[in-house]
Amino acid sequence: MQVGKYLKELRKPSSQEQLALDLNLSREAVSSYETGRAKIPVDIAGKLMEKFDDPWFAMKIARQYTNGAWVPKLDGDFIELNRSNVVLKTIEEFQEAIVAVKGAPFVKHPKSLAAYELQDIQNSLAETIDVIVAASHLVAVSCEEYGFSWNELWDQHTMKLVSSGYMKKA
Repeated sequence: MQVGKYLKELRKPSSQEQLALDLNLSREAVSSYETGRAKIPVDIAGKLMEKFDDPWFAMKIARQYTNGAWVPKLDGDFIELNRSNVVLKTIEEFQEAIVAVKGAPFVKHPKSLAAYELQDIQNSLAETIDVIVAASHLVAVSCEEYGFSWNELWDQHTMKLVSSGYMKKA
């Protein structure tokens, strides 16, 4: 589902007019975002995240602003987004990634690698992306089912990174 269509679902049962008032926008602006005629500006996306605190919307917005280089919400015919399945899939993906990363020659200098070694590294990175997707879905499903705040979890994580010296103040 496109970002705009998802926004329309999020705002219901409120009207476009009410959302526009909440965000200090015109109703026409909200309509253009919902129909995809206009991309949601970054500042408005931030306000929408504050208002709705929805993990799936966060993923859609991140994907939109990175031209698809972030986690998609899995919505295919064979996906089951319930706690049990998501936990099992996340564990499976972690285990596969650990094996792939351990087997890849990351310690070797990039210029000294043979083609097959580069392929091993690329495969381990693909396995790592699988982990990112699965873990993101685990967090999103857990936020929905247990009532945790996606925004608060990320805020807490950012504070942890700052206090550990891994990140400058946000």
